Amino acid sequence: MTRYGRRFRKVSRTLSRVELMRSSMDETFALSEQDLLDKDAGRRFLDFYGDRGLRLALERYGFIDALSERGWTDITLETTAHDEQHTLLMEGRPKDGGEPSRLLELVVRRDRLHIEPPAPQRWWDVLTIDWLSLRNPRAQFTKDRMRLPGQDVPGLGVGELVLELLKRVVDRLDLDGLVTVAEYFHAAVLYARELPFADPAYQGQLDALCALLFDREKLTFAQAAWAVHWGHVLDVTDSVVRWKGEAMIEPSETELASYLGSDGYRESAKRAAAGLRYRLARAPFEEQWAKNEAALLEPTDEP
Repeated sequence: MTRYGRRFRKVSRTLSRVELMRSSMDETFALSEQDLLDKDAGRRFLDFYGDRGLRLALERYGFIDALSERGWTDITLETTAHDEQHTLLMEGRPKDGGEPSRLLELVVRRDRLHIEPPAPQRWWDVLTIDWLSLRNPRAQFTKDRMRLPGQDVPGLGVGELVLELLKRVVDRLDLDGLVTVAEYFHAAVLYARELPFADPAYQGQLDALCALLFDREKLTFAQAAWAVHWGHVLDVTDSVVRWKGEAMIEPSETELASYLGSDGYRESAKRAAAGLRYRLARAPFEEQWAKNEAALLEPTDEP
């Protein structure tokens, strides 16, 4: 459970189904000719949350206040749906003036997940995160928070809060878990605090990479992220270890949670980690780091 877990569970109990489904279209329902041809027109977010209900939830959970604390006001929400995918876009205006900026992009869908044995053999109904972007275009990169692969501007610093909000969605929709696939190594490190890999072999790979980069090589978080991204981590054959994201899951269903927290799962992950021999090509990495370190403090395309 994140640090928000207990508080958010209490807030969830104060929000009724009727409140969350409330939409501005309930009072002014009008579809254009084009809307009538669009099967996705007028759909609620995840076919449940109305626009008014979504804003009410974000206010009650403190998300709007968190954006305000980071210098953003006049927050607007937009939701769209296309087949099974639902998108939430959020923009805000800087408190000190300026044009609105995109702060959040979220693409999610209801999905079904099957995990290979020895996991319980059934299909799990899950909420899958297809895309999540949290951006603070008014913030600056610093030595302590350098640009990471895939970033053009600093993040909002609300990732843990968003994760807990999505867990509340999973509970509200009576799903079995929350699933994501980390596109980058550093994202997997952050997600793994709450979402173990569905397959313990991939958990073992992440553990082996972390042991190398953080424990043995003593790299910073940013250095480790770029070492993997630049291809300076090698296996026993001196081949580059390329990060490939795999399903990570935060379970809400009891049987699934028991499996992911079991001794058998942990032992399988340990065996997988023990069987991997990774090394850092230190000299080439340090050379590339020295060449790019200054650029990693600038909000530009990644090197």
